[in-house]
Amino acid sequence: MRHVIQARTNTNMNTETKEYTKTTTEHLTYENSFGVIREQKEVKLNCTLGIKDSTYGWFEIYDEESGGDDWHAEGGLWFDNKDVTDYDGVFSLPSGVLELLKENGYNTEEVDV
Repeated sequence: MRHVIQARTNTNMNTETKEYTKTTTEHLTYENSFGVIREQKEVKLNCTLGIKDSTYGWFEIYDEESGGDDWHAEGGLWFDNKDVTDYDGVFSLPSGVLELLKENGYNTEEVDV
């Protein structure tokens, strides 16, 4: 479910990062090697995608209700031009991050499970 999409350019120390944000509603599960720790349905998330250059980007997600105290994740994204080749920080990329990537012309086949 889409609510808001924003794009902006952030220039910091001679590097330019393009940032895209979106609000989504998702079912979240937090688990580790022992199993499921917590689940919550209908969590309103703020998703941010940052693109530094043709090889690296990042993402951050957090729940709007608690400002990230209840649900928060962030990680890196690696590209080969417009192909997303790898990521870290989460087990699988949240749908809001995948949507932002696709909406901005990125191929997510290698990382979309």
